[in-house]
Parts: sequence; C-alpha cells; structure tokens
Amino acid sequence: MQQSELDESIFRELKTSEELHYLATHHNWDNGVKVLQWIVESPICSEATALELFWLAQPQDFQQCKLDITLQDEYLNEVFTLLKTILKNYPDNFYKKTSRQFDPAPFYENELIIPDWIYQKTNGEDSYVYYEEDDIEDWFDADWKNNIQRAESAIELFNIAWFLDEPEQASLILEHPLCDKGVAVLVFWRLYNECAMYTETNGKLKEIIHNILNNTYPEMLSYDPKTDEKVDYKKKKIVWEIPEIFRKQV
Repeated sequence: MQQSELDESIFRELKTSEELHYLATHHNWDNGVKVLQWIVESPICSEATALELFWLAQPQDFQQCKLDITLQDEYLNEVFTLLKTILKNYPDNFYKKTSRQFDPAPFYENELIIPDWIYQKTNGEDSYVYYEEDDIEDWFDADWKNNIQRAESAIELFNIAWFLDEPEQASLILEHPLCDKGVAVLVFWRLYNECAMYTETNGKLKEIIHNILNNTYPEMLSYDPKTDEKVDYKKKKIVWEIPEIFRKQV
C-alpha cells in the first residue's frame, strides 16, 4: 500500500513501537507529513523514533519562526506542527523507552554558528584591492599555489584572497605566514559565499573561527565585510532554541 493511501483507521491497527518506527523511516515526506503526525502523537512511539523525526524535519530551518504562529505554506506548516508536537512531548517523557537507539550528532555537528564579531571590521591598516579579475582568471591550480606561496606582504595575500573560489586556495592562504586576521576574515566570507557547495567548507569555516578566537592571526589589515559587495549575509534572528535534550543520544 502506498503511504498516501494509508488512512487513520489502518494506522490505528499498528500496536508496536517497531511498526511505527518502520512506517516512519519508510515514509516519503513528499506525500505529506500527516502519517508522521499520527506517529508523534502516539504514546507507543519510541523516543528514538520521535528524536529521529525531529531532526529529519530540519528544526534549524524553523528557528526564526515563533512557535505560536501558523505558516502560510501548508506543507511547511505541517512540518512545523510536527516539530512543535515533539518539542512539547519529548521533554515530558511522553514517548516510550525501548531498546532502539538514535544518535542525533550527525544532524547538528556540522551546524555552523556565525559569531557577530566575524561580520565586524578588523583592526589594522586600510586594505585595498589592486588586482583585477583579468590578472587571475587564467590561473591554473599550480599558479594559485605558486602565487600564494610567493606573496611577500599581507596586502598581496589579501588581493589574492579577494578572488578565491575554491577551498584548496583558502587553505593555502590561511597557511601562509603573512596571513593576518583581516585576510582570514576575508577568506571566511569568500568560503561562505563562493564555496558553499563543497563538503569541506563548513569545517574550514569553523577552523577559521577557532583560530581567530585563539589569536592565531596578528592584526595587520583592516577589512570590513559589511562594505564588501561580494559578501551576501543576512543574520537569521533565532526566536527559539533547540533544547539540549534533543542533542543527546537515546
């Protein structure tokens, strides 16, 4: 039977947590979340199943929405309702404790939290761009590597970083002995905007944040992301936090 054909009377015939878990993990979300809503409203739903559904619903995408509102998009509102149901029931020990386990870490360990300070102007001498797009458009990978390694000043490294569009280029710049905080912040935003499709980007962004917090880079050049036309960033206003209990393995 197709998931879309499952009606509530048939669902009520399911009597075990395992049956609900099987249904939850084989459900096609494109068919709507009505069946999943039934599952998270059921007291025989296991903690592991509820926790897995919570993270599959991508709660981070809804943290800018107040919990008491109704979303205009019907499907998104159904997913939001699913999340709110689990948010209410899970901390209250509503769900059944079973031998089934679930570790939510893979769903949030790569989550990138952008601190406010990395969007602020860095201290140092004024930076400026004297390279042109024509200067670097014909560079091959070997050219990028050679020119980065041969850079003789922070401002030269800054100019090369201005045009980076691959994580490998970013790594070479960050490893250069003349890389300062201004260059590192520039590299952060180029990675964020130009390299989002690469799997290693989030890790590199976190590494830059970590290194700046640990004063790895000296302050030599001034760079202001807010005046950089290549930086596309709008800070999301978070109106509710994901409770810590949802980050713990069951």
